[in-house]
This record gives sequence, C-alpha cells and structure tokens, in this order.
Amino acid sequence: MAGASICDAVAGNLVANCGFEGGVYSDTVGGTTNNGIPNGWTPNAAFVQFPSFNGSGLPGPAHSGNFVLSIGNFDSEPPPVLTQTLSDIVGDTYAASVWVYYSGGVVGDPAAFLDVEINGTNQVALNGGPSAPYPDYALETFSFVGTGSDVLGVTGNTNPGEWYVDDVVVTDAVSAVPDPASIALFGAAFAALACVRRRGIG
Repeated sequence: MAGASICDAVAGNLVANCGFEGGVYSDTVGGTTNNGIPNGWTPNAAFVQFPSFNGSGLPGPAHSGNFVLSIGNFDSEPPPVLTQTLSDIVGDTYAASVWVYYSGGVVGDPAAFLDVEINGTNQVALNGGPSAPYPDYALETFSFVGTGSDVLGVTGNTNPGEWYVDDVVVTDAVSAVPDPASIALFGAAFAALACVRRRGIG
C-alpha cells in the first residue's frame, strides 16, 4: 500500500508521482519487461531492459513514504533515463529539489554518476566515490527558467549499487511570491475595511 510522500504536500508541485507512491506500469523492450516504471514518467530502452536495477517498488530506502526510484545500470551499460514533461510558464523561474541516496559504499565507484536534467542539460551532476551523498540522503537543489514545456530527466550508472531518488519537487518561484501590485491592492482593501469599521463604531 502506498504511503504519503512529503513532496505530495508541497503546494504547486508540477511533478507527477513525485515520491513514487503513485503506482507503476509495464513496458517491454527487446523481450525484457520492466513492471516497475513509475506512473507519470517515461523510460528509455536502457531503463526498461534492466528491471533489477531500475524502477519503483524495488527494495531500497525511501526518503519518505514507502517507495523510491531505483536507477543505475552498470558503468559498461547504456545509462537508464527517466523523464517527465512539465507544463510551466514561459519566463518564470522554477525552484527544484530532489533527495538522492548513493548505495555504492563508502569508497564507491569513481565512474558512477547521477544527473538530474532539464531538457537534457545537467542541473545536478553527482559522481561516485567520496563525493557521492553517502551514507544517507542528501538534498540537491537547482533552478531554471520555464519555456512553457520542459523535460525533467534523471539518469545515472554505478557498479557497486544503485542510486535512489525520492521527493522530486518543481515549483514556480515567481507565483509563490505575491507581486507588488497584489500587495498594494491587499493593503488598500485592508485600509478601506478599517475605515468602515471605525465609521460603524462612531
């Protein structure tokens, strides 16, 4: 049974199935079926073809809720990619965050990497070894300017273990802050209300 993820409580979060609690679907590539593709996300062939490494609902430590995204083929294999198209506002700045856990061990794999992308451009780029977020989840943040339709992507490889990704959030940093005109309008309305109340008392 799915639990609650903290990202589900974030107002205005554009990411569907942000905590990977929203169920899975199946896809088949080259005769291999992956039954753990998270709803709302689209995999590439390398993600589908290695279901023991990539998917939601696999054993792994969730940051919140019950489920987490596991991702990461071996270094010698094609990198898995999971994407989601976000409908946003042209010119608005968006604040994004993701919790990442690396299970590659203390030393890790120097060739390991995990990238979080917008339209194929890295916004978060993590490497294995001592620089990886170990031994617990680390919060990674970034921002980008919306184009009206932007593709959020997660990709990565590692030999010793998998990367775990959870609680993905993308919110409009512009609409979250009241614009000066709205503040002025609210102030005028408040002043008018106060004036009416004073007249009523008199």
